[in-house]
Amino acid sequence: TFLKSKEIPLKDNFKVESLLTDEVEIAKWNSDGLPGDELSIQNGILTTQSSRFALCIDPQMQAVAWIKKMNASNSRFEVASFSDPDFLKRLEFCISYGNPFLFENMDETIDPIIDPVLEKNFVIEAGRKFIKLGDKAVEWDENFRLYMCTKLSNPNY
Repeated sequence: TFLKSKEIPLKDNFKVESLLTDEVEIAKWNSDGLPGDELSIQNGILTTQSSRFALCIDPQMQAVAWIKKMNASNSRFEVASFSDPDFLKRLEFCISYGNPFLFENMDETIDPIIDPVLEKNFVIEAGRKFIKLGDKAVEWDENFRLYMCTKLSNPNY
């Protein structure tokens, strides 16, 4: 290969997963219900370490079960859908206090009220980050995590 011809040292069995996670974390994910195949591990890495919020295309509901079990010890973990009448209030609470939030059973339309969250459109006032949700400015806690899952096998967003 090109790298070997330039005498650049490399492993023959290199996997990018080894840079981004370790066997202990993968074993925890597996015990929480994430399948152990390479694609699932890569999706686990994207879901937990991405700077953006992941949308899991999950027809078999494996990701939903994994995310719920992974956050089961957090009593402030919230699960909702856009059809829940109080989803916005619950989302605001999670953003303010740095709690994880799961939108499950998403259809092909995402409520535009959460666009500022997805785009991370922050307003900084007096050194504090806020995000506009509807008519409210909600203080942003850096520990906030948002997960989104759809059962649709081929969604069009």
